[in-house]
Amino acid sequence: MKDLSYEALVKLVTEEVMKLLDSDGSTSSGCASGARPFALVIGDKAKLPAAFCEKYALADIDSYKGDVSGYECVVAAELSCAQLADAALGRDSSSAACAITKAFLSGKKVCILESGLPHRAFRETANRNFYAMLEGYVNTLRSFGAEIIREQWNGKNISCDAISDNSVDKVVTEKLALSLCESACGGIIHLKRGTVITPSAKDIFNHSGVSVEFVD
Repeated sequence: MKDLSYEALVKLVTEEVMKLLDSDGSTSSGCASGARPFALVIGDKAKLPAAFCEKYALADIDSYKGDVSGYECVVAAELSCAQLADAALGRDSSSAACAITKAFLSGKKVCILESGLPHRAFRETANRNFYAMLEGYVNTLRSFGAEIIREQWNGKNISCDAISDNSVDKVVTEKLALSLCESACGGIIHLKRGTVITPSAKDIFNHSGVSVEFVD
């Protein structure tokens, strides 16, 4: 065999692994692969919605060797705070962050399971500004095109209209600001003109890196 570059060797090995998985007719998740495209999964595959198992042949992050060319998408069933921050900042310090970074660079789809964002379980107790900072990383990934998958996934991107009802006059409190940041589409929140934003809510928006636009 002629000498191959590291990148070419990784690609060749990945292709051979994909062929073996396809010929076996299954992946370690127990889903028949058939002609379905592959998805690289970060975390526990069992946590993914059934629709993912039906649409994709799932591969563990342990099989990732630095090349995402053999996958149609990268999906995070679990993402630690460190992995979240590194992925948002483009740091490939872990296999998970590296896979997400490479997916963005390669034009691959990136999906993140909402329940796989651990900081959201501490929404009621976390330091508000610290929580907002982590939400800022989530919004950064969304601005890159990442899709946050709700529990009832239907294969579509979360709509900008999914933001909590802001069609009537209201006062945006710190708690409501956190909720709006979690639903912000493209890092922008639309509020009806005349809506009052409390100082603590403004801090949340600032730490989340979210822009507020007022509409009539």
